[in-house]
Amino acid sequence: MSHALESPVPPTSPAAVPPCRRVPLRHFLPIVFCLLIGTVSLLIIFITHRSATHSIESLAEEVMTRVSQRVVEKTSYYLDSAAQAVQMNATVWQRGLRGAAKEEQTFLEFFNRTSREQLTLFPYFGLVYYGDQQGNHWLNKREQDGTIHVRVITRKDDSPASKRALEQWAGRATSTEQERQTVALALAPYLETHWYEVDKQGQLVHGERDPLKNFDPRLRPWYVGAREKNKLFWTDVYVWEEKYQGVVSHQLGITVSAPMVRAGQLAGVCGIDISLQAVSHFLRDMEIMKNGRAFILNAKGETVGLPNYGEVLEKTAAADETIHLNHINKISDLAVTTSYAALRTALGLTEEQPFVLPRERVITFAVADQQYYGFYKPFATDLGLNWTVGVVIPADDFLGGVKEEMHQSLLIALVSICFMSAAGILVGRLITNPLAHLGREVERIMQLDLAPSPSLTTRFLEFRMISLAFTRMKLALAEMVNSLAVHTKPMDWSAEELTNIALTLEEGTQTMQEGVGTVQTLLQQLPEQIPEKEEMIQVMAQVEDSLRTLHHLNQPVIEQVDQINESIRALRQTLQAARI
Repeated sequence: MSHALESPVPPTSPAAVPPCRRVPLRHFLPIVFCLLIGTVSLLIIFITHRSATHSIESLAEEVMTRVSQRVVEKTSYYLDSAAQAVQMNATVWQRGLRGAAKEEQTFLEFFNRTSREQLTLFPYFGLVYYGDQQGNHWLNKREQDGTIHVRVITRKDDSPASKRALEQWAGRATSTEQERQTVALALAPYLETHWYEVDKQGQLVHGERDPLKNFDPRLRPWYVGAREKNKLFWTDVYVWEEKYQGVVSHQLGITVSAPMVRAGQLAGVCGIDISLQAVSHFLRDMEIMKNGRAFILNAKGETVGLPNYGEVLEKTAAADETIHLNHINKISDLAVTTSYAALRTALGLTEEQPFVLPRERVITFAVADQQYYGFYKPFATDLGLNWTVGVVIPADDFLGGVKEEMHQSLLIALVSICFMSAAGILVGRLITNPLAHLGREVERIMQLDLAPSPSLTTRFLEFRMISLAFTRMKLALAEMVNSLAVHTKPMDWSAEELTNIALTLEEGTQTMQEGVGTVQTLLQQLPEQIPEKEEMIQVMAQVEDSLRTLHHLNQPVIEQVDQINESIRALRQTLQAARI
């Protein structure tokens, strides 16, 4: 009978371990490195982009505010300079009229000197003029080539009959020579129009006459407005036709006028026409980021100033092809038209309501999948002009650098991830190769392979120390196996001797039991008259009991000896299996 040796704690088999997803360390480390680097990089990029976006939105608003303020200041400078000049004219020319001699030429020279200086000083002044209550008109005009000419309209007859006659002949056709002569003869009794030029000595000399000019300043809006309000007056933006050297062109402008009061009575009205083409040229030449542009519109949504001056005016489709201000919705710049529509929607304005902006507004909108910033600011309301300056700037002008930096950051993050992946693989191999080597060493030790193995090559001190510990452990185990192998032989011999002794004792016991049985049989056959018969039978019975007891005592010894033999046999097989 034999018994197997058992460990006090049963080994855990792989099948007994709950199943779980196992990942090789050499794969896990690069993945973890990539995830960590990627997560941190993306988090930094996200935070940077978010912060940069907020900063850029603030920067965009600040830039657009400054641009609009610059447009307001520049345009206000045009308007304010004209307003101050016309008010100065109302004062200075009154003195000139008061101190002039009876000859009209004296005031004409005074008027020419002051107005010519203003036209020279302010290039955007188109016309400087004065009209009196008698219907006379003095005008200084800047021609397209830069020269300045003076025109004087003298009214010979200001009676009601003359006014009716002039109204009758106004607008008559003058396309043929005969028609022009007819109109000139009809106007001659009432009006006389002369152009003057400046000679080399700076003196005014008579130029050509204009017999077809039929003009009454008292009927013009600038005159009526200043007379009725009795203060500085601004007309609406309008378009006038201009002829120069036979070429007809159209100019966009606005007129500021001021009444001239003498002795409490209106003596006349001074006026200055401002060409708004200079405003459009200023808007065109402004550098607003990379692709930004500014514009000006009135309460009707009509264009007052655009970077493209050619779109400020529009020719009607009617037969007369009149020229008027273009509407903001009809220009070719989709960003401007879209921003205007978006702002009207944000303000809740219908198409019939005027575009009056109470305060500056910032909007964002998209055109063809491109984001824009828009800024609108009201100005010139103190002059009675409901004008609004608008600025549109593509978001890419602000975010382009951020996007480029983001792309660079993403590229750097990608390169970093690739680098960290390679580093993770390298580090993983530097770690897992020694671990795999140590694992194989453990497997060999478990299989009692105690033969010397190649030493571990590693740069890590800890792994080197563990490898040396495994080597020393294998040497110690090998010595222990050799020692056990040496001591197993005497134990084997002793076990064999014990087995022989136990077997000999068992055989002797059986022989004695057989002899006792024979003696007991012989004693039973003796006659009853022998007095020692019973005593001898009792002695034999005691002997038999002793032999039986000896047999029972000998059986455990035999079993223990068998177990010892089995253990020694198993130990011998184990030692024989060990490779040293």
